[in-house]
Amino acid sequence: MTPQQQKNKIAELEQWLRDNPSHENRTVIETDLRKLKEPDEHWPVERDTFDLRNHNFYNV
Repeated sequence: MTPQQQKNKIAELEQWLRDNPSHENRTVIETDLRKLKEPDEHWPVERDTFDLRNHNFYNV
């Protein structure tokens, strides 16, 4: 999701919450909104950090 799409989705969910104060799915929408607002820093960067090509297994 691009940053602009994420901003649009956040605005859409916030508007939905304002328009539907007593809807039964309010907690689900609040959870989705919280997840969107969290920074992505807690997600690991996918990369190979252990390269076997130059590793000396047998101490030779």
